[in-house]
This record gives sequence, structure tokens and C-alpha cells, in this order.
Amino acid sequence: MMLLRALLLSVVAVTAHAETIAITNARILTMGAAGDIDGGTVVVRDGTIVAVGKSVAVPSDARVIDAKGQILTPGMVATVTPLAINDTIGSGYAGRASTNPTLSAAFDVSYDVVPTSPQIGEARIEGVTRAVVAPNAPGGPNVTRIFGGQVAIIHLGDAADLTVKRHAAMFLDTGEQGEAVAGGGQGALQVRLRQAFADARAYAKNRGSFDAARLEEQSLSRADLEALIPVVEGRQPLLVEVDRAPDIHNILTLAREQNVKIILSGAAEAWMLADEIAAAKVPVVLDAEENQAFTFKSLNATYENARILHDAGVLIAFKPSVARIVFLIRTPRFIAGRTARFGLSPHDALAAITLNPARIFGFADRFGSIEKGKDADLVLWSGDPLETTSVARMVMIRGVEQSLAARNRQLRDRYIKSVLTP
Repeated sequence: MMLLRALLLSVVAVTAHAETIAITNARILTMGAAGDIDGGTVVVRDGTIVAVGKSVAVPSDARVIDAKGQILTPGMVATVTPLAINDTIGSGYAGRASTNPTLSAAFDVSYDVVPTSPQIGEARIEGVTRAVVAPNAPGGPNVTRIFGGQVAIIHLGDAADLTVKRHAAMFLDTGEQGEAVAGGGQGALQVRLRQAFADARAYAKNRGSFDAARLEEQSLSRADLEALIPVVEGRQPLLVEVDRAPDIHNILTLAREQNVKIILSGAAEAWMLADEIAAAKVPVVLDAEENQAFTFKSLNATYENARILHDAGVLIAFKPSVARIVFLIRTPRFIAGRTARFGLSPHDALAAITLNPARIFGFADRFGSIEKGKDADLVLWSGDPLETTSVARMVMIRGVEQSLAARNRQLRDRYIKSVLTP
């Protein structure tokens, strides 16, 4: 049955990709060089945007979708999220590499993605078409490994494999859990990180004769050392979960000394070091909902974090709050809308959930803006996408118009009459 469904999905996808579609009379928020276009047209062929503009000719063979003046945006990104994996039985809350005594940096979360997860349909209804899926933070009893594993990029269309990009980043938690795994405190964590990088460099120089006895003494397996080579060579960024200002400074210093690329995640107190982060050209995926001292690591959290970082020249994106993760993993536009209330412009808030995540994680050449040559991930909105009253009227992923049905709504429709009937 599953094989038949996969075959049917592939046939549907091939047929849909061969279709030419023209979305006309739209207010297009391109998020690209063309800016906003009123009364514009987007032409899609074989899943790719082939034309965008105000005076674009509609091909004679195109299926026309009249937007009737509604707003068209790129698809949104759920960034640093457990979307489609945190309902996986056996893999933990969000794919825990750290519970495996012999695997951490090499752990690949993409294999935990469930294409049939009910969360995918719910996210699509909210205009989410891609996700940056991250492993859960290290933690648990008797765990000695400090890396969380590999981050993956997925699309949310109907397919047997949703993976767009594996190994988009390496996840590292330097917060309280990371410190505990390292042996307690930032001092121990910093020493462990430097040792891990040194071991990975030594292993890369001579894999064949790397001292087996020495390997047994390390906290990283051979597979983990192999996985760390792209990090220490500067080819893969380290996605670092960190909140407190002094800890952020330590990570920036480490990255500079070790010549590794980093992306900050969480970053509750990043506003206090905005100029330093900007000077280092380090992007930040922040929890825009965090404005309270939930832990001693976030005593100086503020809703103005996003605005201050952006004004300093930091490239920002938004991630769901851990405290409200079940709901907000599928609604990045609500997170973005909050920041517009606290000083970030609506355009920059929208960029933080469309183009900016694509730029940060290396897939902006295919996604994130409505421009010729990019994948046709498009959402047509009833109103301003950052307003809670607006809804998605049409969602397209790689040129395929998606169903706006979801399991939670189907269950609601099934039982609502019996609930309302006296």
C-alpha cells in the first residue's frame, strides 16, 4: 500500500511539474531586487518561476489563477525546528543523537523526517513550504557527547523523500545542557570543543593511521571525527544554541581562533553584542518570542532583540520558542508579526521567515524570493501575511499546488456537529 501511494505521488508530481501556471493580478512581495509589484503576474513552468513582473505575457497554454489583488509571497521557512520529526516514535523529542553512546556529530536527522507527519499539512496551511530541521539538544543520563548532529533542509510537498539538503549545518548546544554534557560550565565546554576540533584536524590529515588507541580515548567516534572535518575546514557552519551574552562572546572568539563558520541560535542576549556579531558577519536565528528570564541564561531577553540586531547589520531569521514549540513550529508568520510591533519593519520581518533563512543555510539560489529561475514555492494570502486574521488561499511547492487539508481540521469537521448538537 505504501509503495502504491509513493508511485501515485511521483506520477502526480511529474504531471504537475509539466504544467504551466500563471498567477495574475497579484500584489507580489518578491523579497528580491524587484521589490513589491502591484497587479503583477508570475509564470511557473515545470516547477520553476520563468517570469515575474507587471507586464508579463500569459502563455496560451497556462492555467491561470486570478489573484484578484491578493498578496503573493514566497513560501515561508520553519527554521531550526523539529517539524516532521518530533512525532517519531523511538527517536526522541526531536531526533536525539546524544542518547546514542557512539554517535553525535555524525547523527543525521534527515532520516528521522516523516513525510506523512500530520504536522506537515498543518504547516502548509500556514504558508510554510520549507523547514530547517535540527536535532534535539544533547542531554540525558551518562551522556558525554557534545554535538547534536547534522541539520537538514526539507520541503513540505507530497513526496517519499522530502530532503532538499543534508548536512546544512552541525548542531551544538552551549547552554546549560551543553555545559552539563561537557562536564560543567563554559570552561569545560570550551576545552572540549577545542580538543574536538584538534582531533578532527589530526584525523583529516591521516585517516588511515590515526592512532586507534587514541581514538578509543576520545569522546568522539571515527564517524563523528569524519563528520567534523567539513566544520574545521570551514565548509559547513556550526549552528550554536547559545543565549547569554558572555557565552556568545566566547563562541565568537572560538570561531575566530579556530577559523570555523558559525550561526547563532536562540541568542536571547545577542542584542547586547550586536556590533560584535555584525563585525564578525555571523547570522542569528533568534527566538523572537523570548522576552523573559526563563533561565539565568536569558536574564536580559527582550522583544527588541530582532530590531537591535537588524539595525546593527546582522542577518536574522526566526525560530519557534521552546516554551510554545508545539504551536509555533508551524506558524513562523505569527513570530515575525510580533517583531513588527517592536520596531522591525514588516518587510524585514517577512524576510526573516523567507529569504533570510535561505541565505543563512545556503539555499537562496533556489528559494526565498519570487525571482526568475527559482523554485515556485508561492503562497497567496487573503490579506497581510503577518496579520493573524489572514489565511493562505493557495500554497504551491515547487510548482505543485498543495491541498489545504490537514488532519486536525479533518478531525474537527468530523466531530464538530456532534459537539455543537444539544
